Amino acid sequence: MRGGRSLLILLVIALGLGAYIYFVESKRDPSSTTAAEKKDKVFSVNSSTFDDLEIQAASGETTALKKKNGIWEIVAPEAMTADAGEVGGVLSSLDGLEIQRVVDEKPASAKEFGLEPARFSIAFRAAGGTSTRLQLGRKTPAGSDLYARLEGQPRVFLISGYLEDSLNKTPFSLRDKTVLKFERDAADTVTIERADSPALGFAKKGSDWRFSKPYDAKADFNTVDGLVGKLAQARMTSVEAADGTKDLKKYGLDKPQATVTIGTGSSRAALALGGTKDSGGLYARDLSRPMVFTVDASLLEDLKKNPDDLRRKELFEFRTFSASSIDMTLAGKNTVFEKEKGKAPAGADPAAPPPPDVWKQTKPSAADVDQAKFTDALTAIATLQVEKFTDKAHATGEDLVFTAKFGDTAAPSTETVRFRKSGSVVHAIRTGESGAGIVSTTEYDRIVGLLKAI
Repeated sequence: MRGGRSLLILLVIALGLGAYIYFVESKRDPSSTTAAEKKDKVFSVNSSTFDDLEIQAASGETTALKKKNGIWEIVAPEAMTADAGEVGGVLSSLDGLEIQRVVDEKPASAKEFGLEPARFSIAFRAAGGTSTRLQLGRKTPAGSDLYARLEGQPRVFLISGYLEDSLNKTPFSLRDKTVLKFERDAADTVTIERADSPALGFAKKGSDWRFSKPYDAKADFNTVDGLVGKLAQARMTSVEAADGTKDLKKYGLDKPQATVTIGTGSSRAALALGGTKDSGGLYARDLSRPMVFTVDASLLEDLKKNPDDLRRKELFEFRTFSASSIDMTLAGKNTVFEKEKGKAPAGADPAAPPPPDVWKQTKPSAADVDQAKFTDALTAIATLQVEKFTDKAHATGEDLVFTAKFGDTAAPSTETVRFRKSGSVVHAIRTGESGAGIVSTTEYDRIVGLLKAI
């Protein structure tokens, strides 16, 4: 009985709602809804016509900007490069600024709205026009909107409160905060000098980064290139002194913890990292400028990595699909394998997918190869990685010399690694590199077994 009564009540409510929609909503003038939702813009001009911009922040700081040859520059409190993204955000907010609601056309006093004096303001001047200033006061009790008015006009209106962060800008927030200026894609050398260890050097050769100090070896491309990218994107977190060169000891910059230099052709850009600021971050200086600023402390962690962390761990670049020729000498026996294009059987459909390539032994004699076993062996050796490095390679021991040709068949790349097992330790010695890498003995023995089984 109770279930039936509840169902009856729900049915009555549904019928009432349906009747309301039919008799009220269906007869409403669509244009009236649009008119109610449409909001007036605060400004009728477009920011692309602005020549001057001034922001008086809630902090009391004032920033004056001027557009020169289409580029915004900060001219006060001192001349400096502006952050194009930050300035663009201010202009975009001004372009889209809407009046959410008019509070009072002629208030007796604007003090209660935080507008006498204004908490912060923005003034602009369009080309050939007069200056217009938007005054902004406190937020509404709910915090969703800001009280605002145009200077010289009594009307108080509301704008969306979330816009405060994009309009209330200080000189620091509007300035270019790039830590080190260099052309990211042109970087070809990196030098890291550290107070507690020998210097590290890297040079870009083709598509590879290689160590130039303390030895000659392939570096891990992603790690070194990632460091270059992080330096290119690094931003100041604060400015400590416009000229701190006379007090470097105060900032720990008389003897930096680390100095990194990026080379782009004949140009150099160097960043020194000093002491830690009490409130966090590191004091730093672009050595081409007298300014002392702070940066995120994580930047030093990247610069203090040891050489092994920055060295390439993969022994080979080739992969099974890219290899075209394999030359190996195992237990004194030299064997050569070549990849041949698969041949379609006689009478095969010309539109059918081409048959897969096949590996053939060509030396010491021509012979067929078990494709599955050969692919397993190639995959195992191509993905073998160094566990750690040693400065001195084994002089004697059981040898496996493995040479792979890969890439463009017309001009293939070649790489050779000599494996030398002495006792239970296996060294991998790359041609043209110092020292050796130590690899898993278990994995090496498995690879040797696979190669012998071919």
